[in-house]
Amino acid sequence: MSDIYKYLRNSFSGEEKSEDAHKEDVLKISNELAADYDIIKDGEEFIPYELDMADAVFSAAIELLTNVGIYCTDTGRTIQINNDEILKSLGTPNAMDIGRFKEKINVVNRTEMDCQPPVIIGGPMGGKVSEKNFLNIHISSAIEPIVQGLYPGSMQTINDGPIRTKTPEEMFVALEEARLERMATKIAGREGLTLVGPATPKTSQAHMVVSSNELYSRNDIHEVYQADDLKTDFETFHKSIFHQEHGNNFISCQCPVLGKDAIDTPEALAIIDVAETIQSRLVTSASIHACGAIDSATNSSSTKEILWASNISSLAVSRNMQHSTAKYYRNVAGCCTDMMFYETAAQAIGDTVCGREMLIGPLGGRGEKVDHSTGLESRFMGEVSKMGLNLDLAEANEIIEMLYSKYVDRLSDALQGKDFESCYDVNSKYEMKPTDEYMNMYSEIIGDIDEFYRGLF
Repeated sequence: MSDIYKYLRNSFSGEEKSEDAHKEDVLKISNELAADYDIIKDGEEFIPYELDMADAVFSAAIELLTNVGIYCTDTGRTIQINNDEILKSLGTPNAMDIGRFKEKINVVNRTEMDCQPPVIIGGPMGGKVSEKNFLNIHISSAIEPIVQGLYPGSMQTINDGPIRTKTPEEMFVALEEARLERMATKIAGREGLTLVGPATPKTSQAHMVVSSNELYSRNDIHEVYQADDLKTDFETFHKSIFHQEHGNNFISCQCPVLGKDAIDTPEALAIIDVAETIQSRLVTSASIHACGAIDSATNSSSTKEILWASNISSLAVSRNMQHSTAKYYRNVAGCCTDMMFYETAAQAIGDTVCGREMLIGPLGGRGEKVDHSTGLESRFMGEVSKMGLNLDLAEANEIIEMLYSKYVDRLSDALQGKDFESCYDVNSKYEMKPTDEYMNMYSEIIGDIDEFYRGLF
């Protein structure tokens, strides 16, 4: 607790600066560091072959942090970070057990081309979910044996009415969400399956109210969202202090944006992504950090630029720091489309080979459509991830190139797909399955990927 107290105190006494000036410094210096460290994206690669470049990204991230610090939006001041603080934090193990009863598992630190599989977390991961289908959508992931946790969606209504955000009503919404998620695990026969969230509320009070053995226990993973571009705020401090004091596992998460009026190069994005991961370890002491980098042109995580930046940042962290990382999958296409599957596969191969500890999702329709998440998509993410366990970097590049070719021409005009009710036959909460159309598409695509995969050896 002493470290977070120190950073909180520094947020009151650090250098005054405007938020715009801080962001300008982050973008300018990250690009300068990419040039200084000779970090250059090869147009043909999805994963860099030269691991020295991944190490250079890590060194550049440390320099970025020590140059610009962490900006607190509530005080308008910069928390200065020094090199010794960073180096001290890098080698500290942070082994984490998640889940309870027979669903308890250990999140193992991974590195590049690791033979240990990443943890598979299913669910809508903050995407829009209707009140009507909230329970069934989460059951559809919980019944998949390969899924090891649930990251819930964001409820769109409560009692069929609008949710008044940043009011005490969020506390009731958080309780309803957590109760339904826990019910989903019990109906699926998997009581104790870890929950990651909650996803609907914004206020720290609503996140804290669900911290209990019955809802979100210390063995679940509580969400603490950090602001992008190396920033923090009092809400982050509120949640982090609470979870540290109660011994809870918690995940910090950020979603840096590549594109117009944001981070302008994938090289800078990779450096900022790693710097935010170090921020997670230092300023919040989070158990694990999740990146949800997106391309503003598509509002997705599946473009080539995002794939490369995410993969090299994962390599940089897994090779130089003992801190678990996760990845959010936000796809352009909707569910029950071949494109949705291919987008997921391209990301799962890269994340697995590059040492990511946890894969989360996937979410379809750019996260903008309601009920575009199913358990079958999470099953697919897990099954493709298994294929990545036996690939080296060159082989991974080859298979990702094939997968990317299947959807690159449709990124600007993706298939809308179908919502959950059109993808699953639901007789009751205890009896549901993918439609024949959906299941046949799944089987055909995973069979084609497996055939290509086997041809590499």
